[in-house]
Amino acid sequence: MKSVLAIAHSNIALVKYWGKRVDVDPRLNLPAVGSLSMTLDGLWTQTKLQPTTGSDRFVLGGTVQTGSAAAKVWAHLDRLWAHGHGGARPACVVDSSNHFPTAAGLASSASGFAALTVAAASAFELRATPTELSRWARMGSGSAARSIFGGFVRLHRGERADGEDCYAEPISTGEPPWPLALVVVQTALGAKSVGSTEGMERSRTTAPYYGPWVETSAQDLADAEAAIQRRDLAALGAIVEHSCFKMHACMMASRPPIVYWKPPTLAVIARVGELREAGVPGYVTIDAGPHVKVLCEPDRAAAIAQACEDVPGVEAVMICQGGPAATVREIAAGGRG
Repeated sequence: MKSVLAIAHSNIALVKYWGKRVDVDPRLNLPAVGSLSMTLDGLWTQTKLQPTTGSDRFVLGGTVQTGSAAAKVWAHLDRLWAHGHGGARPACVVDSSNHFPTAAGLASSASGFAALTVAAASAFELRATPTELSRWARMGSGSAARSIFGGFVRLHRGERADGEDCYAEPISTGEPPWPLALVVVQTALGAKSVGSTEGMERSRTTAPYYGPWVETSAQDLADAEAAIQRRDLAALGAIVEHSCFKMHACMMASRPPIVYWKPPTLAVIARVGELREAGVPGYVTIDAGPHVKVLCEPDRAAAIAQACEDVPGVEAVMICQGGPAATVREIAAGGRG
């Protein structure tokens, strides 16, 4: 086993993923719908993976983790080890840092499990294509399948029970790539109130809008990909907002309701609408959390960011561009990279 350092960037879904397939092995973590995302340069996870003569240890942000968080990491490493080796997996130290808030609706699980996947594939000396890495990352976190790649990425729902046709792939926009920006507006502090896995199952089993949400997803994906190929921001933005509000309507109609939005969330949505009416186009999307992201042309990002920063209750604003694919490199044992 080698010592490696991996970096993967978060992604924000423009056409949303919410819900899991129930007709398959739950360990495959197969989504009920496909999704389409943009990988971001400003939100990223760094993960160092090394062998140890002691016991497994998972460190996140400088703090040793136990319980369910650590259990998910060890289960993922066990799966990956089994792809290329027999017998027991070597004991490992995983030292990971998110360079943005964790468990707050900013897709830290996407970058986290993507980084862990590419790190393990390299450390365990597994031969894997990007498609295989995407499938493996999906089993740790559904959105992690997309963070293997940079730019615009589509995750295929797939139909097979074994999950082999559920993987992500990048969407080419030609040369040079379409340079959109995403303004990330943090509207609260701390972890979100309901974890995504719990929330998805609650919506599936109790929300009357869950069936229509699943049924209308495929058309949203086709329309969004076509808009990206045409570089039509107005068309893409309309789909992005429609997908976002459909997902949150499904959440809010769950029993008990799942309401991630805070007063600043609504205020930012209103501010972006006012800007658009004034000739500064931006389009909102919100993941499973309170934070608002605004898709826009790069030359509009600063004005949108300033207007959102002025909204009472907003904690922080960041302008992101399209980010790169996940990377990994070998480091000296015990090294800091």
